[in-house]
Amino acid sequence: MPAPQLAPDLDVPVARPDSGRTTVKTRAPAVEVGDTDGRSGTPIHSDEDLIVRLCGMPVSLAAPLLQSALPTLTPQALLALVAATGEAHHRLIAARPGLDWRVIKALFRSHHDSVIAMMARNLRLDFDAEDEAAFARRAAASPDVRAAVLAHPGLKHAKASLRQDVTQTTGHGNLKLLALLRGGETAGFVREMSRRLKLEPAGLSQALSSPSPVPLALALCAAGLDRAVFLHVVSQWQNHHGGEPRLAEGQKPLILSVFSLAPEIARRKLAALINPAG
Repeated sequence: MPAPQLAPDLDVPVARPDSGRTTVKTRAPAVEVGDTDGRSGTPIHSDEDLIVRLCGMPVSLAAPLLQSALPTLTPQALLALVAATGEAHHRLIAARPGLDWRVIKALFRSHHDSVIAMMARNLRLDFDAEDEAAFARRAAASPDVRAAVLAHPGLKHAKASLRQDVTQTTGHGNLKLLALLRGGETAGFVREMSRRLKLEPAGLSQALSSPSPVPLALALCAAGLDRAVFLHVVSQWQNHHGGEPRLAEGQKPLILSVFSLAPEIARRKLAALINPAG
């Protein structure tokens, strides 16, 4: 009777003549089209299915794939990923260049401010009028999205909508401040602010010209303006002062916490910065 043939993928005992010991030689099966994922049992029908499965791993493992220019990540693959993953994966997808309009719409529907802000910071994306309206709606409620939209070189319709909202929610006295700044009259802005807050103009000017955004936040809080207006004003101020003061993402929670102060307390803190000996 002929000896039975072992299946090629079974573990085969092999005797090693040099040691007299028997070891087990194994071979891992390759993953090919038509195989199934051991976790879900879902068939892998194509390379695209495999890439989508890999990109859906924990974000620390998926990041290199999502940050690469893999041609297999078609719009359909990215839509499947958006549907199957959460905020961390969505942020990585939002940073990819040239996203299809359907993927952009899906990311907007995720309702994560960090994802929408990431899209606004991605200068390699094209947006339509519906997208700009969505940016404006989210920016009205999110300081992070607002700052990203205002810093974008385009998005004119979204910016116009935001500026209109600022005008509609700001009192007449503060509208003068905003108009001066928008017109590039930073010296007039400082004079008007010093008159309103009863602070010495030269000292206020020096404080606002510092590399820290804290004095500007305190001044606007003392004038009765809110954090959303501050993010609009700081971008205008930076345009006329060589990008100063810098407002890093990690700083924002601390700087925006200034607006939890009562206006009079903010004014006193600002006065102490201008004249520490006073």
